[in-house]
Parts: sequence; structure tokens; C-alpha cells
Amino acid sequence: MHKKVLAAAAVAAFAVLAVAAPAQAAPPEKAAMNQEAYWEALGYGDCSKVELPDGVSSYTLPELTWPNDYSLLVLKAGSGDGARDVIMWPDSGVAYTHSTGKDLSHIISCTVERLS
Repeated sequence: MHKKVLAAAAVAAFAVLAVAAPAQAAPPEKAAMNQEAYWEALGYGDCSKVELPDGVSSYTLPELTWPNDYSLLVLKAGSGDGARDVIMWPDSGVAYTHSTGKDLSHIISCTVERLS
């Protein structure tokens, strides 16, 4: 009888670990925010990421052709809660810097088609 209790406990423990494993494997939301797919899923349009070399403190969005427009710019610098500056409807031709003054590690820009 004692072996059956141990076997049942082992199966129960394994089941708990198996259920918990997928949740632990999922990336935290902040890491997901470093991917284009995160912003696309939120409806900001087609997004692209540019990894920047060390020492870059600003980024200027290039001009777009009609009928495209920028819907979002994410500036990533450092880590933690203040690592991302999110700018809605940024303008091309403007040099954007991070609010902390730190160098940028990457940017994500999203574009949509203008309605008029």
C-alpha cells in the first residue's frame, strides 16, 4: 500500500510540473515588447526592427511614400521599466532620442496606410 501512495504522489507531482512548464517557457511580456510581432498584434500595422550599434543616441525615421504613415516608434535603451519610449504617430525626418539620454539598442517602427 505504501508503494501505491508514493507512486500516486510522484504522478501528481509530475502532472503539476507538466502543467507549469509551458507557463515558465513563455517569454515575459517585457521581452515580447522587443519583437515586431508584439506591436503588430496590438494593431499598429506592419512593424520592423532595427538593431543599432553601440554609441547611437538618436534615430531619424526615413520618409515614406504615399499612402504610408508611421503609427508607432519604440525606442529601446537600457533595461527595466523605463527602457522603452513609445511614440505614437512619429514624424519622419525628426531625430528621436530616449528620454533617459542613454544610447539606443534598437528601435521598432510601425507603418499603416493612410485613409485620406
